[in-house]
Amino acid sequence: MTDAFDYYLGIDGGGTGSRGRLRSKDGTLLGEAAGGPANTRLGVVQSQMQVDRIAREAIKAAGLPEAALKKTSAGIGLAGLHILADKEAFLEWEHPFGAIQISSDAHVACLGAHQGARDGGIMIIGTGSCGYGLVSGHSVNVGGWGFTLSDLASAAQVGLSALRYAIAALDGIYEVSPMTDQIMFRFSDSQEEMVLWTASATPAHYGEFAKLVVEYADRDDPVAVKLMSQCGSEASAIMRALAWRGINDITLMGSFAEKIEPWLEADVNALLVDGKHDAQDGAILLAGGRLPPPTMEH
Repeated sequence: MTDAFDYYLGIDGGGTGSRGRLRSKDGTLLGEAAGGPANTRLGVVQSQMQVDRIAREAIKAAGLPEAALKKTSAGIGLAGLHILADKEAFLEWEHPFGAIQISSDAHVACLGAHQGARDGGIMIIGTGSCGYGLVSGHSVNVGGWGFTLSDLASAAQVGLSALRYAIAALDGIYEVSPMTDQIMFRFSDSQEEMVLWTASATPAHYGEFAKLVVEYADRDDPVAVKLMSQCGSEASAIMRALAWRGINDITLMGSFAEKIEPWLEADVNALLVDGKHDAQDGAILLAGGRLPPPTMEH
């Protein structure tokens, strides 16, 4: 399959943003593009539109005509595509590519981190979160069931917890802190204004408040420290669940992972390994493409 197409496109889409990378059949980097969220839990059609947009921008960045899309095999890994109903709906799309292979964002991240190996795992800590791995090629999923029910150890949940704590502190239920004061200041010290904001807030919006938690944890704010420690404990628990299933080489991935790594519990540090490639290149492997040798790494 590797030489069946002239180009291989890898797209990694999550709750905050999406990225695409185009390579030639020999693995040469041709072009890249970035866009907005592509989480099928927030809309399959919206995700399809985002993939289409990124693909066309990557082709353009490579200096190729849009007709090249028909000569392209696309590997697409999106948040939400581990849900069978979303996967089936996505495959009904009349896509512009020569061929597509689709999977979850966790799967392509795992393929990239372990260079397509049949064993290994990842802990994604971004807007959402998910533990995922392969054991002799068989997939194992821990968490990642969406913001409402799951996504422990994620930026979105840290942000939500911060807002919950801040509004309770203003009501006198919890002790106030500099961080809770700052959060409520952003809502004009109004519980009602915060409640109205939540009506249209997405996980990405909550995730923005996680940046404030990180900032105040660095200043030893007691509430921020508590929330970061809780997130580290949740991530550690997910990693232990992966290890219990036989996945003992785990790569941290995701936009919030670097902030949470110092808060992981000591026993899980032995599970950590460096990743070899990113999720976009994992999606290229899913599409049947080749990756460059280490000296050519992007």
